Amino acid sequence: MFNAEVFLFMHRAILVAALFATLGAPATFAEESCGAVANPMTKSAMEQSLVRRGYTQIRSLSLHNGCYEAKGFDAHGKRFELELNAATGAIHNAE
Repeated sequence: MFNAEVFLFMHRAILVAALFATLGAPATFAEESCGAVANPMTKSAMEQSLVRRGYTQIRSLSLHNGCYEAKGFDAHGKRFELELNAATGAIHNAE
């Protein structure tokens, strides 16, 4: 016998599980996007690159796992946290 309520409950449960799995994926891939870099930019060069792009109040900048992590405030006073490619300065992840 077909039970519509059970069917709808299971259908919704699968959709919710798929949604949570999808939302967790970008964080996993972002972590893998950085790797060992042969010639990373200097800290000073990275700071200058960030300032040119409007990230004017850099509170911390550290290199780890092939990426720079930058935290601070932009020219509009909005807080930022960025993960940047250490060789190119390209933004991999922004919060």
